[in-house]
Amino acid sequence: MELEDRDDLIVLDKLRNEAALRGIGLLDLIADLLGEPRPTPQTIAMQRFLAGPPMDLLDENGRAPTRDQIYDDDPK
Repeated sequence: MELEDRDDLIVLDKLRNEAALRGIGLLDLIADLLGEPRPTPQTIAMQRFLAGPPMDLLDENGRAPTRDQIYDDDPK
């Protein structure tokens, strides 16, 4: 995207200056101004994990395994 309009360049310059004063990046400033904070890498990773296929962890009775069953070294 090319900015040729003088007003666009003035707005962009003001946004860059404000971002510099706050010590944040231009995209972070725009996200803050829009009220939509940028997600952290940890949040993105958790969203991807939770969006994945469901894990079948329940037994035939609909119960999750106990701690002893999970860490039992003696397979049955």
